[in-house]
Amino acid sequence: MTPVYLIDVSCYRPPEEYKAPFHSVMALRGASWVQAGEKDRPAEENEFQKRVFDRAGLDPEGTFLPPAINPRFCGHTPDQSMTASNEECRLGLFGAMEGLLAKTGLVASDIDIIMREDTQSYHLGGMGCSNGVIAVNLVADLLRSPRHRNSNAVLLTIESTTPAYYIGHDRTRLVANCLFRMGSAAVLFSNKENWRSDNRAKYRLLFHQRVHIGSSDEAFRAIEYSPDPEGHNGIFLGKNVVTEASKALTKAMWKIGPRLLTWGQIAAYASNYVQRKVLRHKNVAPYQPMFYIPVQHFLIHAGGSKVLDGLGKALSLSDHLLQPSRDVLFDYGNISSSTTWYTMADVETTRGVKQGDKLLQIGMGSGIKCGVNVWQALRDVHDLHPAWAHKLTADQIAVLRKTKVPPPSPPYLAMLLLLLLALLAAAFTHLPQLRQWQRHFKSEL
Repeated sequence: MTPVYLIDVSCYRPPEEYKAPFHSVMALRGASWVQAGEKDRPAEENEFQKRVFDRAGLDPEGTFLPPAINPRFCGHTPDQSMTASNEECRLGLFGAMEGLLAKTGLVASDIDIIMREDTQSYHLGGMGCSNGVIAVNLVADLLRSPRHRNSNAVLLTIESTTPAYYIGHDRTRLVANCLFRMGSAAVLFSNKENWRSDNRAKYRLLFHQRVHIGSSDEAFRAIEYSPDPEGHNGIFLGKNVVTEASKALTKAMWKIGPRLLTWGQIAAYASNYVQRKVLRHKNVAPYQPMFYIPVQHFLIHAGGSKVLDGLGKALSLSDHLLQPSRDVLFDYGNISSSTTWYTMADVETTRGVKQGDKLLQIGMGSGIKCGVNVWQALRDVHDLHPAWAHKLTADQIAVLRKTKVPPPSPPYLAMLLLLLLALLAAAFTHLPQLRQWQRHFKSEL
């Protein structure tokens, strides 16, 4: 099977002046409010939002909103026009893409899947928070197609908050205002072997899995973008989101587990299954796989504090393994399909990845959909991502800036073959002399 390499990722960090303290965000109101003579949100709505935000896991002073819905720029009335929405998309997508081209040294014409006139471009809008992970399925299919040999592909993800900001009074939709924030990522993939031979490819995609449980009404209606009774559009978040997301994750991990778990864990599961289902021992609890044994880094969708708590419990993850996802939630909020790529950038900047390490990437979103990707590091990775430079000291930043990609490991097998060929060549070169020595030894005997 054609290998799929992840070359690099770039995460957009908005300007510092786009930071929006939560107390000011609560004061936003829609134009329809002004027309109706309403000056502020009712006190009980503000109190509800404050309770949600206090438990959400976001920095009350540090997450980003675009000017159109940022009180520092728009006052108390957000601008949700198409022009304002497009401007946010341009800021995020162009910022992420410019960062990716700068990191990789490529130009637009080097990209085969997204940017040229003869390029195949795929729009994946509206697929929700899981899209950043699930879209890797499409990327892998394209790069493994005979039509796209020796190609580079770029995946762009963004959370467009401007059109999604909710100006109504329905509490199930107000929750989204407390969670979703501005962010975008650009990821370069390739099937070109020179990326690996030059030791520039970071990861290889080992396997991936996608699950959709939308046939269940409970799952399908847990998250949706729809109008409230007054006609105001917003993102509805049901109270059963965590429950349904856990169901989708369980299905995905059942499919990916046999390819990821150690043989010892698979044997332990088989033994547990026999005890519970065949021997019918009632006091035996279901086996809980320990994915942290074969996996060193977890990139989990930072949908909210409760989402991380639920997924962490389902996977038996420690606080240390969950911390990069919590960092994303705290510093950037729920940035939808971009969250797991920000988590990867956080890990690469603050911890580093060792050659051979496995990274488990999990995306959850409306549907309910769940995507799982497993990556393996092809080399040591310890990069400085501008999106996470604020977490490092000046000395740490200086060290990472001096760090260069290590040269490729010596191809020992190729060197051995060359040595054997050299010996054979030497033997043929001295063949007449060898025959003369052979006749001399025979005459002596």
